[in-house]
Amino acid sequence: MTQKNQNKDIVRRFLGAVEAGELDVIEQLQAPDCTWWMIGSGEISRKAYTDAVKGMLLTASHRKVRIVGMVAEGDTVAAEVRSEMHFGDRVYANEYHDLFVIRDGLIVHGREYFDTGKVAAFFGAQEGAA
Repeated sequence: MTQKNQNKDIVRRFLGAVEAGELDVIEQLQAPDCTWWMIGSGEISRKAYTDAVKGMLLTASHRKVRIVGMVAEGDTVAAEVRSEMHFGDRVYANEYHDLFVIRDGLIVHGREYFDTGKVAAFFGAQEGAA
């Protein structure tokens, strides 16, 4: 298997772990010094990113993560992703462009772009509902 295909497989495993709620796999696939960048948040630590993912996974009753397409070049994999998370009778769905940098079989950096309007509409309404 080529390095590009190995890197794509790591991304498939990571996103599959998000869908399955496999927190241990999410942790295992990130390098200890992994960093993340998210639209609207900027640079965040591995711990902050992982905690945010855990918060979503632990409260969603159903998760669907579908990879629409992937492109790999060198140590970088770009993935177009669609997700759907169910929180009781409410459904959060969004589209993402994720960019992963992989070294020695682990994610060392990730960048995540998504529709911030969908985030604000769903999570903003949820916060104000209490």
